[in-house]
Amino acid sequence: MNNPTQLIFPFQVNQKASFASFFCSPDNIELMSRLADLVASKNADELIINGAEGSGKSFLMQAICNELSSSGKQFAFIPMNKAINMGVEIFQNLASLNAVCIDDLQLILSREEWETALFNLINECQQSNCSLILSFGGNQSLEDITQLPDLLSRIKRMEFMKLQAVQDEFLNQALDFVSQQLDINLEKAELEFLLKHQTREFSLLVDNLMVLDKQAASLKRKITIPLIKETLNL
Repeated sequence: MNNPTQLIFPFQVNQKASFASFFCSPDNIELMSRLADLVASKNADELIINGAEGSGKSFLMQAICNELSSSGKQFAFIPMNKAINMGVEIFQNLASLNAVCIDDLQLILSREEWETALFNLINECQQSNCSLILSFGGNQSLEDITQLPDLLSRIKRMEFMKLQAVQDEFLNQALDFVSQQLDINLEKAELEFLLKHQTREFSLLVDNLMVLDKQAASLKRKITIPLIKETLNL
């Protein structure tokens, strides 16, 4: 994967994030196919990816950025959990890029200044043929938290696709997939122990897997059930 062409802001994009490294359960095949088409397209797209907490939205948004970069496109990646402290000026002068990817849209809705800035950005992107890709999470609907009627109207015209969380029946396969992608040696017994004794939320399982890998490396040990118990206080 090439280094992202990120000319505007210093937010880091996970270099390991790619479509190939994203576990695609059967529920998400249509979404991933659409994203592949979007990255390859020369036309401007407006897409909102909606997913519950822990479904992998942020990883997928970074994968989109890396795929855009590999296609030679310039982009801005704006994770709102960090950018919200920088002020609305962060949305200025972005429409000259090929794409703008904004993660966690829900964090700025219901904030008048941010909603106005986003409304202006949408208009600018439409005029300059710049794709706009947004992720939206949380339990509230767009209608419930968007205060600016014109902004809500613009957003509702966008393509809306759902990112489904990994279902229980695929957790074993998904965690094994991620451990291979991250080059983490996780044997079947340890994997099954994790699934039995830890949360069934996939993103937290992945976080715990990376914590275990780091701890095993620092202690120069394999990931074993005793190490899992010690590290995760089980």
